Amino acid sequence: MLSKYLLLFIIIKQYIIVISEDIDVDHAASFARREIWNWWDYSDGVSGPASWGFYYPLCDAGRFQSPINIESRHLIFDYQLTPIHINNSENIRGILRNDGRNLYIILPLDSNSNIDISGGPLQYKYRPVEIYIRLSPPTIGDEIPKGSEHQIDNRSFHGEIQLVAYNIDLYKDYAQAQTSPKGIAILSSMLMLGGDATAQLRYVLQQAELLNNTRRPSDIQLYKLDLKELLAFSSEYMTYEGSLTWPGCFESVTWIIFNRYQQILSTYLQTLFTNTLRFVNNRRTLITGTTAHRNVRTNIGYEQWFRPSSTSTTCYPVNNILEYQVNSDFGMAGI
Repeated sequence: MLSKYLLLFIIIKQYIIVISEDIDVDHAASFARREIWNWWDYSDGVSGPASWGFYYPLCDAGRFQSPINIESRHLIFDYQLTPIHINNSENIRGILRNDGRNLYIILPLDSNSNIDISGGPLQYKYRPVEIYIRLSPPTIGDEIPKGSEHQIDNRSFHGEIQLVAYNIDLYKDYAQAQTSPKGIAILSSMLMLGGDATAQLRYVLQQAELLNNTRRPSDIQLYKLDLKELLAFSSEYMTYEGSLTWPGCFESVTWIIFNRYQQILSTYLQTLFTNTLRFVNNRRTLITGTTAHRNVRTNIGYEQWFRPSSTSTTCYPVNNILEYQVNSDFGMAGI
């Protein structure tokens, strides 16, 4: 164990990079990436999630860490959860990037300053800054999807799209919000193999195939993004209070997981991981120790979830009206 931490210390010292003047702080690159965090990744090795707590103890000791497994039978219906609002969500400019750990889209603040997210569990306005596209390489003979960070009823998905936004009412910038209460909102949708993706997701994945082509720049400009279409936006969702899924695992996140998923063809995964992406996986594994007894609320099935019986005025749950249903032959699939 001592040799493991000694090696990690050497790696950190080797890759410490001081923030220089040429870094655009207004870019949406996370707090962790903008400082000294060239050493970390999502692998099972010395720089993976199991070792993050060496520098950030919260990653190991936090009580509200993410991701979690959401058990549908324990969802708490909350009639006060109104639909999420994303103002000015169309015609967005972004920068697609693969840094070896993540495939993500930077949403520059200067050109997207009129976008804000509110409603639902959010008591403040939030400004989008990043979109993570979490995927897993296809494995021959393995029918169980592994690409998503979150699980529902102990089953994973083939991927997860996460829109990260920071609280513009309380905090001056993204870096401050990440370490502060109610600082971050992450809107998430799952990816499932099946039919073809929406036009928005196809556009992003096709551009991603060009990222490591030597005749193209390392970053690719994206235009006319529609955040709602890219995210499989829904008025129904599940929500809980959790953490960032990268170092330092700050417990400042309101997670919102839509009750709708995007479809993706397996050919995209095969092309991306064979020709383009340099990472093995780009997700934090399930935090099992903090999953139990988590308060996960939902507004799914507003009219059907609870209703009084003919003999009593007490409301009771009718059924789980989830788009995500367990299918033993295909992991998770929609009803």
